[in-house]
Amino acid sequence: MALLAPSTVGAPSYSSRSPRTNCHTNICQCRQAARWSGQSLHEPVAVAAIAVASLLASTAGSRSKRWRCLPSSSAAAFARAHGQQRPASIRLKSVSSIAAEASVETTVAPVSAAVVKIFVTRQRASLAVPWQTQQVESTSGSGTFIMRHGTGTTTPSSDPPAQGVQPQYWDLVDVAEAVSGSHGDLVLTAAHVIADARDIRVQLPGSTGASPDKYVARVVAVAHSCDLALLEVMDSQCFEGTEPMRLFGPKEVLSVQSRVQVMGFPVGGDYLSITEGVLSRVEVVDYSHSRRPGLALTVDAAINAGNSGGPVVDPLSGRMVAVAHQKVVAMGVENQGHAVPPCLIWRFLYGATRGFPSDMPSLGVFLQTLESPSHRESLGLEESESGVLIKEINLGPGDPPSELLPGDVLLQVGDFKVNNFGAVRLLGHRVALSAVQDLFYVGDAARLVVRRQGNIQELKATLRRASYLVPRCLYGGGNTVESEFFIFAGLVFVPLTADFLEQAWPNAQDRPPHLMDLFYRGTVSPTQRQVVVLLSILADDVNTGHGSGYVGAPVVDRVAGQTVADLKEFAACLRKTVKERSFVEIDFTMSVGPYTMVLKSCDIDEADIRIRELYQLPSLASRSFQKPIPSASP
Repeated sequence: MALLAPSTVGAPSYSSRSPRTNCHTNICQCRQAARWSGQSLHEPVAVAAIAVASLLASTAGSRSKRWRCLPSSSAAAFARAHGQQRPASIRLKSVSSIAAEASVETTVAPVSAAVVKIFVTRQRASLAVPWQTQQVESTSGSGTFIMRHGTGTTTPSSDPPAQGVQPQYWDLVDVAEAVSGSHGDLVLTAAHVIADARDIRVQLPGSTGASPDKYVARVVAVAHSCDLALLEVMDSQCFEGTEPMRLFGPKEVLSVQSRVQVMGFPVGGDYLSITEGVLSRVEVVDYSHSRRPGLALTVDAAINAGNSGGPVVDPLSGRMVAVAHQKVVAMGVENQGHAVPPCLIWRFLYGATRGFPSDMPSLGVFLQTLESPSHRESLGLEESESGVLIKEINLGPGDPPSELLPGDVLLQVGDFKVNNFGAVRLLGHRVALSAVQDLFYVGDAARLVVRRQGNIQELKATLRRASYLVPRCLYGGGNTVESEFFIFAGLVFVPLTADFLEQAWPNAQDRPPHLMDLFYRGTVSPTQRQVVVLLSILADDVNTGHGSGYVGAPVVDRVAGQTVADLKEFAACLRKTVKERSFVEIDFTMSVGPYTMVLKSCDIDEADIRIRELYQLPSLASRSFQKPIPSASP
């Protein structure tokens, strides 16, 4: 855990015998004298004049064998003239160090007052034992006060979908222009900080004189796909006397090697922590919370548990550069923290209170890079052209027909040209093509330029939701997850999700290969919306001969010869088969091959009552199933 420190470490005191050292020393002394005098450190002309006078005054003394690092006569006189006393010793710093420290002194104090600590009481769903919930736990994170009540727009905008040139929020400069309908003060944080929260409270330990009380907050909006959440604090006393932190604009991003500060409340202490580093990269990375790629800033400042949701700040302007949300933990990896960039923050804020879908959009295609010159030549691309090949169109249920065709070469998205590696130039950085898609909303029209059968064509493609067969994140637009399950004759069935895989097999190497193949390659289709998995068997006479407990997580293929699209359709098909047939036949696919299970229909109703009582089950199905569940006999 790193605490507040100067921007750079000062150089130690030393004897000086060279003009270069004298110049360095006297500039430092003049800076120090300016501090004693109470003058602003942002007056370079005055400081430069003092530096020249100090240098001239100290030239005569530089020939002595022992030269002590004390203020020059001019600098000391300047200090005395303003009624200040010289400190006992001086710590030498480089000019760049002093400039950085001056910036920190003038920006950290007011900016840090807007950083809040978020206290969360959460209870997660248990996907491995779906009729239960996990233990209640208390956690904490960080957030930023970004807007005061009454400063936003009063009514939501009815802007039409973007037409592929630029997002609707692209030219906004004030948070109040983006957010509408707020009834309280707004706090920005990371979605995973408040996920599954039952109670949320905020506190301002970083604000001088702030109340130590914790104030109730509620979730206004959440976008799990980009790991952002907006909280509302109704009690106006919480941020009384505190100024909201300003944000970088949607088109702004720091240059690489710019200094940044990460503010928050990491574990190990109760007060505000500020760590410093530089912006090292801007690129698309995997977001651990949503398990999807997204644009992020990589910083080498320390980010630890509890920092999530806190601001990454530009120390020169005091504005928020990004929202810290994760760090890389791996063998041989150090100081790699990730933060959500301004463009995604503004996308979230603008759409959050307007009812726009929070999901990141997709073109609904599979792409192949065109690094091979031979491949590009065979597709008819000119020497000056670059792009990626569309291999397959992926349509989900209810999606309109795609304007793109397999074999098209995608040359341009909006104003962004696509190179042969599938990257574009965005905000001065080369990033993956998906970063441009993520600027828009589901339903927006993207302007595309493609080469089709040798001809250049301009199209407008409607952006749609990603169609993963195995959902990457269960929250959707909500903040809590309820387990979905169905128990039939002691067979526990659940849908396959990424969260289920992580809970059931914490070690990735232990996960069944047939499930991982569906995770990576499966796509939603009109005939399959979910993967139904046999989680376990609660042993009973009705299912004897088929094992008990964990049986390898086989995937349901058919019931009575009929394919099923999802868990609800599967449950309905089972009930129908029990009424119409003497036996229920279920076909599975296991990691080792196919398997068929046959159950006797007349035994199932009694077995369900018996199993519920024997295993002390609160129910035989989640609340999403409407059919009443048989009660246990008294």
